[in-house]
Amino acid sequence: MSVSKNTNQSKPTTKPAINTSSSVYQQAAGRHNLSMSEALQPYLDRKLALDNLDYSKRHARGQMSAAERVELLFDKGTFTEIAPLARESDLAANTKPSETPRDGIVVGYGKVNGRMVGAAAYDIQFRGGSMGKVCEWKFTRLKRLIKEQGFPLVIMSEGTGARLEEEVSSQGAYDNPQFTNLVALSGYVPIVVAVMGVCVGGHANLTAIGDFVPMTENSSMMLAGPPLLRTKMGVDTTLEELGGARKHVEQSGMGDLLVKDDRECIEKIKEFLGYLPNNCQEPAPQRHSRDNPERRCEALLEVVPSDLRFAYDIKKVVTELVDDGRFFEMQPAFAPNVVTALAHMGGRAVGVIANQPAYMSGTIDVKACQKISRFINFCDCFGIALVFLQDIPGFYPGPQSEADGIIRWSTRLLYEIGHTTVPRLTVMLRKAFGLAHYGMNSLGMEPDLLVAWPLASFSAISPDDAVEIMFGKQLAQIEDGEQRKQELIAEFEAKTTILPAAEAALVDDVIDPRDTRKVLIKALEMAKNRRQGHTFKRRGITPI
Repeated sequence: MSVSKNTNQSKPTTKPAINTSSSVYQQAAGRHNLSMSEALQPYLDRKLALDNLDYSKRHARGQMSAAERVELLFDKGTFTEIAPLARESDLAANTKPSETPRDGIVVGYGKVNGRMVGAAAYDIQFRGGSMGKVCEWKFTRLKRLIKEQGFPLVIMSEGTGARLEEEVSSQGAYDNPQFTNLVALSGYVPIVVAVMGVCVGGHANLTAIGDFVPMTENSSMMLAGPPLLRTKMGVDTTLEELGGARKHVEQSGMGDLLVKDDRECIEKIKEFLGYLPNNCQEPAPQRHSRDNPERRCEALLEVVPSDLRFAYDIKKVVTELVDDGRFFEMQPAFAPNVVTALAHMGGRAVGVIANQPAYMSGTIDVKACQKISRFINFCDCFGIALVFLQDIPGFYPGPQSEADGIIRWSTRLLYEIGHTTVPRLTVMLRKAFGLAHYGMNSLGMEPDLLVAWPLASFSAISPDDAVEIMFGKQLAQIEDGEQRKQELIAEFEAKTTILPAAEAALVDDVIDPRDTRKVLIKALEMAKNRRQGHTFKRRGITPI
């Protein structure tokens, strides 16, 4: 069988001539002729330019640049920057690389006191430190590394929120899961959010996820700044009036600590991290101390008055009990009627929660509930044992307190205690009255240790209040009413001494105040492997 020859074969095509004189060809050909060092030079020049940016205006205001803050945070020579050559997204107006260096954020990781830490520092000098697409993808890259490797995150926040040049279009608006992946890190690794300037919008929201939020004196934060309030609400205000550092540190509780400047802020960040593990799966670092665990605290006999009506400074008690008298107080200016602090006892990290009789007699109001609840939540996340120093006259009553939600907030406090998995130890120093003693980890909350000092007084209500409620009307109608009132109070006081509670095994022991440190350290050793599970459920529904 013959096969016919294909006569329709296509002719070979002629390749188009290459224009060797075109700029594209010349540029490509030039790259092939470069040595590795010559090819690298333009990138080195770009990086060198980052070190020569003009921050003279910031320095004149006593502020550091973002890069300088990062340099001060990390051990010398350990910082590795992520994407230093980044620039603004093409969604924004046409810009040169020099106009948006790093796209307004310094991101990377390194060692802080020998431990790995990640950091992101917004640079307000470029695009107002706003959150651009490239900027946030850099940050997302760091958060992914932290999620995989498990080390703390420090955010140095200063900026104006969303970058309008990019996000004013639907294409550019909020497509980065910046808060979702930050929430995923919350409770897994320690998160510090330092407010080191003006923080508006998203920059302010970052702080609410932080475990520790220091604020420099001249900083401020708010969801919407004065210009927007003036335009939309007709309200004229200043940054300081709207969200100044003192307002947040003293009133809202959004700020944890007021610091003088950038340098002090970074020093406090380093100190804070020293009490914490790298992540929730590791134990908190122990601190070697020459302070003898068996040391008797003789000064406690003088610090705490025997008369329950006399005030004293609970911080002096804390100083006596902890290693070397050192502790790191959280939110000292917010709800000062309670003290929350990180410390070490016998080398172990502890969270101290104490009533402060020197302020509001140590009663627990709404703000105190917020402060203690947040601190318990934080300590429990990172395996830090809790030590309660109880001198509590009750929850703070009254119309305003009820309007502020004292019922729900006090329940939130009980909820947090009930959900803890770490050791909880309690010392009853003097008063333990009303439902509030549950909020300071009394027997009903199943503490790992409950001991009392010999002059402690324990009751559902204070003797004064009991007499007033039960006999007030009758006493007002008799001639010697005041004398009889004092007699009744004395009778009730005799019933509220700690001895009946000790006889009923409602406390583990009545101890010499001077032995308090020793007793607590022994209990911490006993409870160090505490494991407490919960009935299976998807999650708890918090009262707040």
